[in-house]
Amino acid sequence: MTATAHCHASDVNSPAAPGSKKGMIMATQHSILNIISPGDLVFDVGANRGSIAQEFARAGARVVCIEPQPNLAAAIRDRFSMNPHVTVVEKGVGAIRGRSSMSISSETDILSTFAEHWKVGRFKNMVWDQQIEVPITTLDDLVSEFGTPRYCKIDVEGFERDVVRGLSSKIGVISFEFTSEYIEHSMEVIEMLIRLGYRHFNVSIGDQPEFQWPDWVPYYEIVKALFLSTSPDLWGDIYAR
Repeated sequence: MTATAHCHASDVNSPAAPGSKKGMIMATQHSILNIISPGDLVFDVGANRGSIAQEFARAGARVVCIEPQPNLAAAIRDRFSMNPHVTVVEKGVGAIRGRSSMSISSETDILSTFAEHWKVGRFKNMVWDQQIEVPITTLDDLVSEFGTPRYCKIDVEGFERDVVRGLSSKIGVISFEFTSEYIEHSMEVIEMLIRLGYRHFNVSIGDQPEFQWPDWVPYYEIVKALFLSTSPDLWGDIYAR
């Protein structure tokens, strides 16, 4: 598979559809699949129903799906019941192991979160009608149990900082979701990743399957592009390697 990224930094100003939300279906294979070889380990933190994990499983990866919602974890187990290379960890991921309360929107469970601020951003009109207490693990614990991943996807609805705080050394490529209203939080995550040894970055906007830059760039290019964006609905994923 050949990378098809062709966008420029200025394209970051192009808004994604406000109602869209990555995680349900990967309609077009993302460029990140280019780095995956059969047997590589992938962490899918915030796996939901496993639709993105399925793309990595098809590429021959060993996938660890981390999903704290019991009904979704059960759905992932059912989805991959015939694939011994997919493991489900029914936990959340945070800065320290323990337990935490999760707010669930039964209408749109993909938006469920551990982060209180997430509920007053662009999804403030969602109904958070359930609270569950779930066990929390850390990225360090996952690495200790399963090994160092080639790629770690973090999609945790505003809880990204806590997830990365639970990592003490550089692993493979990491991606985490960002939204325009909490861009300062994303800058904190970038700073944490730099301290861990990450030096090269890229971005995917919204559901786009391609990277914004054809070549990975220094962190300050990402910071500049995101802070200069004029789109109030901008969201996507930041990648670091």
